[in-house]
Amino acid sequence: MKILDETGAVVGNPDLTLGYLTDDTQPLEHPAQEAVAEVAHYETVAEYPGGGRDVQRVVDVPGVPARPAWTEQLPIKRYIRYTAEELAAQEEARKKQQQREKLPETVADLMQQLTDLQLALCELYERSDA
Repeated sequence: MKILDETGAVVGNPDLTLGYLTDDTQPLEHPAQEAVAEVAHYETVAEYPGGGRDVQRVVDVPGVPARPAWTEQLPIKRYIRYTAEELAAQEEARKKQQQREKLPETVADLMQQLTDLQLALCELYERSDA
C-alpha cells in the first residue's frame, strides 16, 4: 500500500516514533473512453469436393463499449508527523511510566530502611535500660 506524507510525497519506510499512519484515499482519474467497433474477418478452415467449406470467424480488434470519465478512490496510508509539543508530551509520559515501574523497588527499599531504623532504635532502647 502506498504511504504519503502531508505534502503528498511517497514515504518508503516511515519512522513511527516521529509520526503515525492514518487511513486515507487518493483519487485516480480515468478518462472517458470512446466506443471501438469490433473488426473481424472469416478464414476458411476446410474445403469440400462438393463446393462446401467450413469457415471460422476471427476477431482482429475486439469491440470496446464507450465509458464516461470516472474517479476511483484508491486506499492509501497517510504519514502524519508529530508536532514538537506531541513529542515532548510523549517523552514526559515515557519518563512517568519509567518512574511508575521503579516504584515497587523504591517502596521495597524504603521498607527495608524503615526496618533497619526500627532495629537500630530497639538496640538503642535496650542499651539505655542497662
